[in-house]
Amino acid sequence: MLRNEASETCKSFGGYLAVISDAQEKAAIQEFLTYLGFTGVDRFYVDGSDAETEGVWKTEAGDVMTYTENSNDGPGENCLTIRTTLFSDYFCTSTLFAVCEM
Repeated sequence: MLRNEASETCKSFGGYLAVISDAQEKAAIQEFLTYLGFTGVDRFYVDGSDAETEGVWKTEAGDVMTYTENSNDGPGENCLTIRTTLFSDYFCTSTLFAVCEM
């Protein structure tokens, strides 16, 4: 699903895209994704975008994020994603999975 669809799907379950606030939370999500059988190739949308100002990450609610570990920014890559091995930005128009938080 696309990034906006991922957000709407999470909302339909009564949640929202996961906001990763520190390294411990990131590691827990990555461990859970690995447990479910996903690999480093599988990418998931989480909450966070720098579409408004490059390098300034904000949640959907508009809060500035202090933890992103982003190092792979390329042209048009504005949505935060996570894999079992990586936490970085990616294209918001890609068809990906999502990590929801309840």
